[in-house]
Amino acid sequence: MKNIKIVIALVAIAGIVALIYFGNQGNDNIVSGDSNKIYVAIEGAGEISVIDAKTNQVLKRIDLSEDKNGMTVGYMPHNVQVAPDNKSVWVTANAVEKKDMKMSFRIIPIAYADTGHGDEVAIPSEIMDEVIVIDPFSDVIVKRIELGQGLHLSHVSLTPDSAYAVVASQEKGIVYKINTSSFEVEKEVTTKKGGEPHGLRISPDGKTAYIAMLGGKSMGVLDIASFIMKYIPLRGRAVQTGVTPDGKYALASVYDAKTLAVYDTASSELSYIDLPKEAKGPVQIYPTPDSRFVYVADQGLYFDQPVSNNVYKIDLIEMKVTETILAGSAPHGVVVSKDGKFVYVANLKSDDVSVIDTTVEKEIAKINVGKSPNGISIWYGDPSIAGKGNYSELVATEKFFDFGVISMAKGKVSHSFVVKNTGSTPLKIGKVYTSCMCTEATIVSGLSRNGPFGMPGHGGKSLAVETVKAGQEITIEVSVDPAAHGPQGTGPAKKVVYIETNSAINPTLKLELDINVIP
Repeated sequence: MKNIKIVIALVAIAGIVALIYFGNQGNDNIVSGDSNKIYVAIEGAGEISVIDAKTNQVLKRIDLSEDKNGMTVGYMPHNVQVAPDNKSVWVTANAVEKKDMKMSFRIIPIAYADTGHGDEVAIPSEIMDEVIVIDPFSDVIVKRIELGQGLHLSHVSLTPDSAYAVVASQEKGIVYKINTSSFEVEKEVTTKKGGEPHGLRISPDGKTAYIAMLGGKSMGVLDIASFIMKYIPLRGRAVQTGVTPDGKYALASVYDAKTLAVYDTASSELSYIDLPKEAKGPVQIYPTPDSRFVYVADQGLYFDQPVSNNVYKIDLIEMKVTETILAGSAPHGVVVSKDGKFVYVANLKSDDVSVIDTTVEKEIAKINVGKSPNGISIWYGDPSIAGKGNYSELVATEKFFDFGVISMAKGKVSHSFVVKNTGSTPLKIGKVYTSCMCTEATIVSGLSRNGPFGMPGHGGKSLAVETVKAGQEITIEVSVDPAAHGPQGTGPAKKVVYIETNSAINPTLKLELDINVIP
């Protein structure tokens, strides 16, 4: 039996889910309302579910997949964290190739942390695991930060000033420090061999990250400024850490020992609070705003343990479990609202989120969210907080054109798409590229022509510098050469043009063309 079955690439990627978005189009700054939202990483569906905390209804599902070089790549999110300033949402996302997009369901082999990956789906070398950044005011992806291949990114946490994100790669044993303004990796550190850094949290003063070492049976203490790590040995495999808001304690769930490690940050004293005998194995933990209690999701499932459905409430003054709360099947992610009134628990096996009322310590609602929910985080609506993104958008009058049957002998065929900036602020086009070497696109604005742009890696130009004023229309001329692939290029095919902008509503506009080539 394998020692550990912490699954980062967990189960299955469902078919493509359309990205639904809402927002005040055309506003340079979107101001949040007074409604809070819960973000849940749906690892088995490759998406982020967004829940309205008032109604306990799923508002949106953000599809993390991306078209790359003629194929669609799915990304399985393991963890999601709202930045402390409420202006961005960060996701650790691990790549899986989707070869046949006509399939409604595609099985993804499980990748265990302590095994090789010979049975996994082969990922082309140019496809990387990513940290994905979402704009919470429009709920669309605004940045993808490629970190490497086969990393199995586990958790992300941000400094209190939201200036840096700290990200762990469990598979490679690397911890990254990312500048949240430039989106560049500023520093990285490799953990001890076999360390397997998994969960992590940052101290209230922003100076220290406490990292759960799954394989290293320890808690890493990382100085964020110097990025030097030291280790505190634990009784077993640590899955997640937590830090009380007063900074007094750093906590770690120790799965196989079924205990909570409590580290006094001032005295460096380490103590333990054992869970009840019926506990199956704790995973994520979250302290209350008053630093008095911590909620522990007792998941089980790993290490050949049966599945649990309990969440434990621990008193950090009395140093004991004070409540056992029934949740869903295999409670995994947990977060406590900043007023301390509610606890939200992502249940890995029952595919839902439990809402626990802390005044009665009981589940009061259950929200179906999708296959294998994992990490969970809360965004707080605040009328004083405005989004920083560009909330204008390029909109095409038509997004699809069918050339029909075209003979190779006819030569190049073309079609023009009209697109318009429907917002109130200028948009910048940064890149235009196509899905095939036979396809080129040119931006036409009045008498100006910019291009042609082609397929990256095949000699085609892709970088564009073009500004579209508010209300302005431009034309995208697309030409397709039916003879470019020779006799083997006959038959039906789809060509795609990608237009990347600085829009926080819809950063990438796709224009699609069908063609059926005959000799």
